[in-house]
Amino acid sequence: MKKINIISAVLVLLIITTTSCRKEFLDTKPPTLVMEDFFTSEENARLAVNGCYDVMGWDGNHNTIPFFFGDIIGRDGWKGGDVGSDQDWMDNLINFTYTPDNYMLNIAWKNYYIAVNRCNTAIENISAMSSDIISDDVRKELIAEARFVRGYFYFELEKTWGKVPLVDHVLSPSEYQQPLASEEEIWNFIEEDFKAAAKDLPERSEQDPEDIGRATAGAAKAFLAKAYIFQKKWQEAADVTDEIINSGEYDLMPNYADVFKLENENNEEIVFSIQFKETGNGDYGDDNEGTMLCVYMETRNHPFAGIGGWGFNCPTQDLVDEYEPEDSIRRESTIIRNGETLWKGTPDESTFNTTFPTNIDHYSNQKYVLPASQQPADFSDASKNWIVIRYAEVLLWNAEAKFHLGGDWQTPLQKVRSRVGLGPTPYSGIDAIYHERRVELAMEGHRFWDIVRQGRGEEVLGKYGFVEGVNNHFPIAQDQLDLSDIW
Repeated sequence: MKKINIISAVLVLLIITTTSCRKEFLDTKPPTLVMEDFFTSEENARLAVNGCYDVMGWDGNHNTIPFFFGDIIGRDGWKGGDVGSDQDWMDNLINFTYTPDNYMLNIAWKNYYIAVNRCNTAIENISAMSSDIISDDVRKELIAEARFVRGYFYFELEKTWGKVPLVDHVLSPSEYQQPLASEEEIWNFIEEDFKAAAKDLPERSEQDPEDIGRATAGAAKAFLAKAYIFQKKWQEAADVTDEIINSGEYDLMPNYADVFKLENENNEEIVFSIQFKETGNGDYGDDNEGTMLCVYMETRNHPFAGIGGWGFNCPTQDLVDEYEPEDSIRRESTIIRNGETLWKGTPDESTFNTTFPTNIDHYSNQKYVLPASQQPADFSDASKNWIVIRYAEVLLWNAEAKFHLGGDWQTPLQKVRSRVGLGPTPYSGIDAIYHERRVELAMEGHRFWDIVRQGRGEEVLGKYGFVEGVNNHFPIAQDQLDLSDIW
């Protein structure tokens, strides 16, 4: 059986920190000493789990990928950016001419396995801690959080590459060469992690205020539902989304635009989001706890903290045309038009210039733009969270699953439409659900993955080079292949 060497991820074992960990890595003690000395208190066990979450916020390496991959490859967004070679790693991905040499695929692979290994390290060591050090309830909850994060990253691995090594424990050096598991094995592993997490995590309403943003039972169930949807397990998806809906833990915010405002983060519609905060430490990029997403998607001609934005992920005319004429609330809350003025009548009032050479249709993404009063002094340090799953998507999963089962799919679909003042959908059957997902979740990083899982790759993206069965997943990076005998 061919195997792949994941030593590059395994060697970065566990960096315990409450902030990002690039500089601290150089001062980390050898792994045997860290494991021997560290797991000796409940506080340190919590820090270990914080280290698992930490990889989710590695800016420029993880949380920009869903937007580049999901929106741009899915043709809801133009790449944008500066002219010439700006982020040219995207170009062959957009045209489906990519090879294993694409460096961002290698970065993502390594980071995801670093996260998996951190989770395995936390799970094994917290499980072994005695009851006089950590209570049984706290131990169960922390292990559940680590399993949630591991399930999250394995979902990303499966979604991106398909067959990958399945690593469920801390590897010894003799185990670094790992076989590629089947997709069925990986999906089963993902399901089991989210099921176990849901059993031992608190509900959103039970969470202490200081823990808001950490995994909950509802978040674990939602990711389980997402795994079922990707596998077309419609009955299971319907059952678990029904459970989330009937729990009363979540609801749609009355005003669609309010969902994305900084002052409303972690609102009742948010099932799970990756948390960011402005630290003001002046460090660039990953050396802080803020996000670069806002400057990534800010138009190049509009000042962001005194500089121009980078102008990536610019909405396409094709996306704008997808909105029904009456769907002005979602369209205007998602799309910034050239010459449009936002925050009228406030000190933040600003008129946008969205014309620059790489922005083909002259639109900008509004969901991740910040008014001047909320922009950080360091443009890579914005405090805006990345919304990963919100309740509207749970309703649309419920509609999709029930459509395939022959059940009542119209009710959850209409709830999403009614929030923005729309009546019955003008589309029929599954097209109604596909349309609703696109406009409701536009510019949130879902489009490409939706098209692929729906089996519509060639139908929607064939004219750009997509081939069914060839481009459903991305190639394992050449650097990883060079470490293995997989070729």
